[in-house]
Amino acid sequence: MKLSTPERWYIGIDDTDNIDSRGTGFHARSLGAAINDQQLGECRFITRHQLLMSPLVPFTSHNSAACLVIEKLNSPIEVVEKLCIEYLLSESAEGADVGLCLASEQQLSKSMLQFGFICKQRLVTQQQARDLAQQQSVILHGLTGTQDGVIGALAAVSLCGSGVDGRLLWLPGMRDHVNQTLSLSSLLAITEITVVQDLQGQVLTDPENLIAMGSWPRAIWLGGEATLIVESDEENPNEWKVATKSYLKQF
Repeated sequence: MKLSTPERWYIGIDDTDNIDSRGTGFHARSLGAAINDQQLGECRFITRHQLLMSPLVPFTSHNSAACLVIEKLNSPIEVVEKLCIEYLLSESAEGADVGLCLASEQQLSKSMLQFGFICKQRLVTQQQARDLAQQQSVILHGLTGTQDGVIGALAAVSLCGSGVDGRLLWLPGMRDHVNQTLSLSSLLAITEITVVQDLQGQVLTDPENLIAMGSWPRAIWLGGEATLIVESDEENPNEWKVATKSYLKQF
């Protein structure tokens, strides 16, 4: 896992939407923008994490949760916590069961990291989430409805903190280059992507490699890095293209 600065915090949110509203990803991006605009800290990335899909789990569409990665905290975490609570209470959809979790990197114990992966495989109760948060002195709030969102919020923090799960919902510069073709050197310079690798895991190193971004460029969270997965372009042998949407949706 990539080593991070001591200032890194993780903010997980879950179950903020209903079938007719904007999704949790939208609210995560809005919260990240508010944290940046108010200069409370620097929101570097926002990740999406897929949790258990089961008829026994109530969810709106995909049972995914989101996590904001905050660095260079400029204010007490209680100020960021207050902003998140106020935003979620004001903007979450009617009927949502909102959960919010805030944890520092130092709080990501082995049991925390295990919890996230368990939530991808089997049913977890609210009480299990609350007990773990209390044991690790992690901030965890159930804000509306049944408060079931505490499970996904804690799981999102844990999975993002693992460095090996999730897809990037947002990172600076990524969506500005839809349908463009960029050299590897340009891509690394103008976005927060730090690694570009092919489907076999081979990292691209030639700065002159050309990469077609396509209409759905998404990086994944791999090894604690924002990683772009590419494949060879059969129509343009000297170019690469971002892996297909269907491939990337597995993350």
